[in-house]
Parts: sequence; C-alpha cells; structure tokens
Amino acid sequence: MLTEESDWIGGQLTAQAVPPDEHPWIEEMGCTANYRRLRNEIRQFYRHNYPLTAGARGREHLNPGDSLVSRLCHEPRVALAVLEGMLAPYRSGRRLRVLLRHRPVAAEGEGDLITAVTLLDEETGRPLTVHARYVLDATELGDLLELAGVEHTVGAESQDETGEPHALPGDPDPLDQQAVSWCFPLDYMPGEDHTIDRPQDYDFWRGYRASFWPATLLDGPLLRHLAAPPPRDLPRRTLLRRA
Repeated sequence: MLTEESDWIGGQLTAQAVPPDEHPWIEEMGCTANYRRLRNEIRQFYRHNYPLTAGARGREHLNPGDSLVSRLCHEPRVALAVLEGMLAPYRSGRRLRVLLRHRPVAAEGEGDLITAVTLLDEETGRPLTVHARYVLDATELGDLLELAGVEHTVGAESQDETGEPHALPGDPDPLDQQAVSWCFPLDYMPGEDHTIDRPQDYDFWRGYRASFWPATLLDGPLLRHLAAPPPRDLPRRTLLRRA
C-alpha cells in the first residue's frame, strides 16, 4: 500500500517542483536499476510527446530544462505520468493499492517495530488503520518518528557528543537545519511592467549575511567536491521548437 497526503504521488519529484537530484555524475555511477529506468523514461516521454529540436532529440542524456543544477530537469507533470506508468502493472494486478489524500495521524508499535499506521482520509474525514509487517516512512519531515515515538535527532549535533570535526562546537542545535527553498515560475512579457513596491524590510534582507556563514565555510573540501562540474559540459541551447 502506498499512501500520499496530496493529490500527486512522487513527493519532491512532482509536487515540490524540484529536480530529482544534484548528483553531477549520476549518468555514470551511483544509480539503481529502477532509478535509471525512471530517468530514461522521463527522457523518452519528451522524445515521444514533445516537439524537440533535432539536436535535443539526439542527446543521450537529454536535459529538457537545460538547467545546471541537475543532469535531468523536467516538468512535474511528466514525472507524475512516468511514475503512474511504472506503477500501473502493480495496481492493475492488485499487488499495490494507492491511497491519495490520506495523511498519517497515529502509529502503533512493539519496541522498535511499527506494526500499524492510522491514516486520515482528507476527503471523508474517516480514519483508516493499516497493519503491515514492514513500514517505510517516506514523508519529507519523518512524520512517523514522532507518531511512533521512535528515537531520533534533528538539527546539528555537537562535537562533544559525537567527536565529529564538522559538528557544532558546544551544545547541539535542533533548529540548525537546511533552509526552505521556494520554487516559482517566471514568464517574459515584453513591454509590460509588473514591478511591485519593495516589501517591508527589503533592504535588511537584501544585504543580510548570517554570522555563522563565514567565508571559510565556502572553501571546505566537501563543498569544493559538491561544486565540481560534471564530467561533461552541458550545452545550453533551445530544446523545444517554437510552436
């Protein structure tokens, strides 16, 4: 059974409107067979259904959005269509049941084993309890951790607790977490001016620099590794023909 509290399965891949990953070498290594199939079928969806240029159609590692943040940037609806297609054989064969608009509200367990999860049907308001031998929490915030009373830690650990050189000196900070990213669409409308008045505190946030973000933080070996370019340059070109 697969449950989803929104109208779309896929999570980050679909509803959050962000690319699947930022792995610069994902086409060469570090990819499971199912994930490779997902990526390949997203590309094939564009080849079969979109008016691509000849150059784009012939690219083995087609990147429809041509973004530098990921080797595969695409529209959320395309990922949704591909995921639905991959699940179709299991749903038609009654090996998988998908429940949309169902949110976990309670969990039961024995020791460290979760045995049941109660879901709230957002359409009817009725609860549904699902018993299973294996429960996988794929929620963005780890919803079942609190519901089931599972031991867990969030935020930044301290050097005193772990001895890790990159942990926080002194006390741990549970609120030290990655900032929220907001995705939004842009459009080019020649001759039109939609500039709004500057919001309150605009000048403050425009020049704000957090005290914990020193220049040396940008020069660590890990960040240098993450910032390294992919093995091949990604050509920047128009991929879709104008209608």
